[in-house]
Amino acid sequence: MQVIIIHGSPGTGKTTTASKLHEYYKSPWFEFGWIPEFRNLNPHTEISYRDEEEMTFESLMLVVKNYNRHGFENVIISDLNDIRIFDIYGELKEKDFIIITLYSNDDGVIKERILNRDNGNSYKDWESAVKLNNAIKNRVKLPNEYRIRSDNIPVDEVIGKILDVINNYVRVDYDMDKYNREDYFSYTD
Repeated sequence: MQVIIIHGSPGTGKTTTASKLHEYYKSPWFEFGWIPEFRNLNPHTEISYRDEEEMTFESLMLVVKNYNRHGFENVIISDLNDIRIFDIYGELKEKDFIIITLYSNDDGVIKERILNRDNGNSYKDWESAVKLNNAIKNRVKLPNEYRIRSDNIPVDEVIGKILDVINNYVRVDYDMDKYNREDYFSYTD
């Protein structure tokens, strides 16, 4: 596998899961928020949040492709803006990639995880996270997307399910014209 994308709403365990996969594969891992934000580096340059997010996504894709070009496999990406999951298909069309979407069937677990984080993440809007989680669960799965429940399940069991999916991966051709980009959410609009 060239690229593994860990997706889901806040509170579904993306960072924990990506960290465990990173440890297992000993491969590069990039969380979207780790890419420096332009406005933080250049506070006097005017740029919209939308443009900044788009440029950061494009920069991340260049980094991932460069790692693949240098022979790295199982490059892990986590914490992308939801709309970018749809955009992955255009960016990685020549790559073997898989999207693991974590979800919860228990809104209370999302609330608990968000309000009691100890990983430095300051996001606390658990109600929006629950709405996004439910939207993700109810929309049509994309090609190469696998959904794995992550609430009330030990992380090692979640990792085992992910490894089974990756080990049984079969590349599929896809036509993104069948899917609606409007079903995906942006935090910058």
